Amino acid sequence: MQVIGLSLVTMLAASYLSAAATFKLTILHTNDVHARFEQFDGYGGECSRKESDDGQCFGGVARRVAKIDQIRAEEENVLLLDAGDQFQGTMWFYVYKGEATSYFMNMVDYDAMALGNHEFDNGPEGLSKFLEDVHFPVLSSNINASLEPSINGLFNKSTIITVGDQKIGVVGYTYMRTPEISTTGKLKFTDEVKAIQVEVERLRAEYGINKIIAVGHSGYDVDLTIAKKVQGLDVVVGGHTNTFLYTGTAPSTEQPEGEYPTLVHPDNDPTANVLVVQDYTLAKYLGRLDVTFDEDGKVTEWSGNPILLDKTVTQDTKVLEDIEVWAESVRNYSNVYLGSSHVFLNGSCRLDECNLGNFITDAYVRQEVKFPDELRWNDVSIAIVNGGSIRTSLYQGDLTVGDILTVLPFGNTIDTITIKGVYLLEALENSVAEYDPVVRPGRFLQFSGMIVSYDLSKPPGRRVVKAEVRCTECEVPEFVPLDPDKVYKIVLPSFLVSGGDGYSMIRDNVIEHNYGNLDSSVVSEYIEMMTPLTPGLERRILFVDSSENPCKGAASENRPLLAVRFLLGAFLIFFSIL
Repeated sequence: MQVIGLSLVTMLAASYLSAAATFKLTILHTNDVHARFEQFDGYGGECSRKESDDGQCFGGVARRVAKIDQIRAEEENVLLLDAGDQFQGTMWFYVYKGEATSYFMNMVDYDAMALGNHEFDNGPEGLSKFLEDVHFPVLSSNINASLEPSINGLFNKSTIITVGDQKIGVVGYTYMRTPEISTTGKLKFTDEVKAIQVEVERLRAEYGINKIIAVGHSGYDVDLTIAKKVQGLDVVVGGHTNTFLYTGTAPSTEQPEGEYPTLVHPDNDPTANVLVVQDYTLAKYLGRLDVTFDEDGKVTEWSGNPILLDKTVTQDTKVLEDIEVWAESVRNYSNVYLGSSHVFLNGSCRLDECNLGNFITDAYVRQEVKFPDELRWNDVSIAIVNGGSIRTSLYQGDLTVGDILTVLPFGNTIDTITIKGVYLLEALENSVAEYDPVVRPGRFLQFSGMIVSYDLSKPPGRRVVKAEVRCTECEVPEFVPLDPDKVYKIVLPSFLVSGGDGYSMIRDNVIEHNYGNLDSSVVSEYIEMMTPLTPGLERRILFVDSSENPCKGAASENRPLLAVRFLLGAFLIFFSIL
């Protein structure tokens, strides 16, 4: 009996020591929030009163705070991280820049944040006040700011955070090619893997840290590479590609692109476990990863999934009160003067080429004009927009922010993707697949950088007779045949990227996706640049008969008939019959 008793005591003691040697950490995380302070609809746009009453809205700071506070009350060791791109995406950023972001991130009480590419949209100097105002460390190990005094010294390569009785190292990183897609001044961006490795080794050697998380904004593929190549990492919290990872049955419309977390065994130690996570975008979800470390800092157990922030999460009333105070200026901003138009801007864009569609897509391309090199004048020349997203026409005269919000009320971001030409052709076919002068479906495309001829007498799927695109790899832009095998970079609303209006061929075949600015913001800035406006019809869209002879195009229709159609379209849109 005494031997059995001693064995029992020994086992209990061993069990206690084992439990004491392990450490459980709950990591909460967001990425690519893009100025979504208020709740939003299923496409990330403004949540209407009816949608709110019907429980069809998601996210928002008030829900995020409520869920985070709940988890912090339930769990002992909680770390809250953001993987970048808090900036840009709604009129809130257009009005407040980073001021509202810093205020509400401080309210949420983040522990650390990585710099994303959109944090530089207003240049390094436009980021400095945000960095001064936040109460938590902002991180990037692969940015050298020594030549940019406005932000030099305002962010760190890494930080050490005490959680419970343990010290956690957190290393930041940012997309190495950010200078190509944002305004970075004299900042120097280096390879993510090399920069993170240096910081990991420093944290281990100088401070004895054995639990290290990389948080950053370079995209899922780079996240996986970091997990594979960097020695000494435990967790990678990523962003930039808006990747939805989930284990099990997804709770909303997003389809998982991989398991949450994604398990990687690093090259230097195939027995080790490195966990990679993202939580989609806009903080529609709150990422939650529960990790158990052994006494050596090795990951031994894990669980979790992104938490859908829907109607089941009650919004925090105090935060809602703050949101209302800040939102007043956003709503008042609609009266700000932008410029003027010398011509009628026709918003009836569901059957023919329209000059407002031309202007909007030209604005989208102009946003992406970068510095030329010896091979090309620009790396993108094509923009598309569905006619249904253009909600009204504008008359000659002054133009305000409110006018543009009326034309583009859905809060889309203008994203840049790469996609093969064959799928761009499929998209053009989808544009006229349900062409109907009575129903006037919203999928009909307006575009910049393309000339397309359709034959409506042919069956759906075979109606594109000719498609030409403006070249980019040329010193003098000209139109050349669309090549099905070539990869093109195009600019388009986030609604189309997500497959709206039947554009699943875009959603399912995107090669690379970069999140852009708010559509109304892009168009507003273009108006300020181009005022007074005089956009016309340019025969970008043509209709031919079965013999493939041009017979009709918006630019060549009978003018009185065209005027009647314009007025009819404006009338129908105004009364929401469409």
